[in-house]
Amino acid sequence: MPAVALTVAVALSGWFVLTTAGARWQVVVCWAVVAVFASMMSYFGFRTSRQLDRADPRRRFWTALGAGAAIFAAGEWAQLVGAVRSPFSLAALTGTGVVRTVALGLGCVLITVVVLTYPIPHRSAHERLCYLLDLATVVTAAGVYGLYWTVSATGMAHNLVAVAAGPVVAMLTAFAVCRLYLSGVAPFRWHIGVLGPFAAGVEALARALGPELVRDGHPGVIFALTVCSHALLMIAVRAQFRSAGAGGGRARKRPFSLLPYVALWSTFTLLVVTLAVRGFDLRAWVAVAGLAAITAIVVARQLVAFVDNAELLRERDSLTARLHTMAFTDSLTGLGNRAQFLDRLEQVAAEGAEVGVMLIDLDDFKPVNDSYGHAAGDAVLVETAARLRAAAGPDDVVARLGGDEFAVLTRHPQDVTAVAEKIVRAVAEPCRLTGGEQVQVQASIGVATGADAAVLLRRADEAMYEAKFAGKGSVRSAAVDQI
Repeated sequence: MPAVALTVAVALSGWFVLTTAGARWQVVVCWAVVAVFASMMSYFGFRTSRQLDRADPRRRFWTALGAGAAIFAAGEWAQLVGAVRSPFSLAALTGTGVVRTVALGLGCVLITVVVLTYPIPHRSAHERLCYLLDLATVVTAAGVYGLYWTVSATGMAHNLVAVAAGPVVAMLTAFAVCRLYLSGVAPFRWHIGVLGPFAAGVEALARALGPELVRDGHPGVIFALTVCSHALLMIAVRAQFRSAGAGGGRARKRPFSLLPYVALWSTFTLLVVTLAVRGFDLRAWVAVAGLAAITAIVVARQLVAFVDNAELLRERDSLTARLHTMAFTDSLTGLGNRAQFLDRLEQVAAEGAEVGVMLIDLDDFKPVNDSYGHAAGDAVLVETAARLRAAAGPDDVVARLGGDEFAVLTRHPQDVTAVAEKIVRAVAEPCRLTGGEQVQVQASIGVATGADAAVLLRRADEAMYEAKFAGKGSVRSAAVDQI
């Protein structure tokens, strides 16, 4: 059927454009074929709708398209009747009969409303606003082109009804459908998303240029454009019906839409061409006004995007801070972890300054876990961490290396032994558990001072084991000559 429809459309277009004899039959044949194509478009639209579940939002779109096409068809059949009665009237030659004009407007409005209200998933309010601004851009461009084509150098080509329900409405529908298709969640495939807007543009062009073509003695061009546009629409809807499923599939999500910039560029091109060919007439003013409106919308769209980008950057910085905290903080005690302690030790050692390191291991911690459970053991570790913070200096780095092992890094090596003894006394204080019981642990501390990070850790570790063997709550310092 698509091949037959295309063949008929091409053959008739050649007949309309290349011959002038039998103009009466050309008018009748044109509107008869157009009425048949519109009726078939409605038929396939409803058939596609029936393929979908009632709860599927795509069904509403296809039902509306079928209804809109039925309204188109009613207008085309009325146009055919008028053409039979008065084939050489302006309405018959240009397709601007009252019934057809009203039908075209109503059908396009119905389809446009459904397209604009089709559910589009968005991650944020900013994204939803950007979509609406993009839509406003292309709709404005469509209105500019539709109005431009209805305006002559001295004024309106027809009347206000033709302007509102003709090219402007058709182009609004075309751009709205195109924008929905580019959103990636359209309820149709490329046949409708590409051929549909193109066919609507051809129909709008035929209606807008109709009076001038009739005046110049070329009504056949109007017939050719109208037949081809309806053939394309019918083929697109039938292709959708024949395809497996009625969805357009989820296109790869783009970080931005090019359509608003295309609309801006096309309107600017329209203005340049008008100034070069026709000068600064009424059509140029239409293009200027449209260009100003589209520019304002695009600027607003960019400002919204900047705000959205700033929010994304804030989220990124917040996430980076959280990841950094997770990477360098012990989740139980809130102290720095082994990675943070080693990193700070390397930084200080790289400066060449002498520092002090204390490695702390808790004595009698395992019996607490065995007797009171791991929750009690965690409580002891949290309390021990708090006592270490209180005993250490404000510039010291306190870390939990793992299990019941802690470490302190100080930039005041001369005070390291005194701080270690203070820690021993603080840790030895009894800890009160949630149930009211009191437990007591002690600390064995190995101390080392110097400027070499690797040597410091090794000597402090050796000194800590010496302290454990010496007895609970002991402090041992590595010999100066060892460092």
